[in-house]
Amino acid sequence: MTGNSAFTNPGDREYPIEERDLAEEQNEHLTSALRTVRDNPKAPSELQDLARKLLGGRLELKDVLDDPSGYRALTDGLAGMRESWRSMAPEDRQAVRARVEEKAVEAEADGVGATYRPR
Repeated sequence: MTGNSAFTNPGDREYPIEERDLAEEQNEHLTSALRTVRDNPKAPSELQDLARKLLGGRLELKDVLDDPSGYRALTDGLAGMRESWRSMAPEDRQAVRARVEEKAVEAEADGVGATYRPR
């Protein structure tokens, strides 16, 4: 893992998420999503830090809301998403819904995420 700029602290390591209550496919998806957040320069630094903690094995998924920084990162992030959603025009919201539905259909055809269906 040398040379990876995503590891800013000495001793940072990355572990795939292995939550007992999640299927292997869900763990793989969660690990991938956390890596994306961690490596996205546009993601809020609090969410990047949370992703690093989870990937580094320093925090378990079940404990995220008990961790003050994890709680703040998630609630602040959701508030921002909620405001963005509310400020979108109805046509734009519908376009987002259509894209999500399209991705779900593609994933189901590929045998991934077959149980997920957006509303």
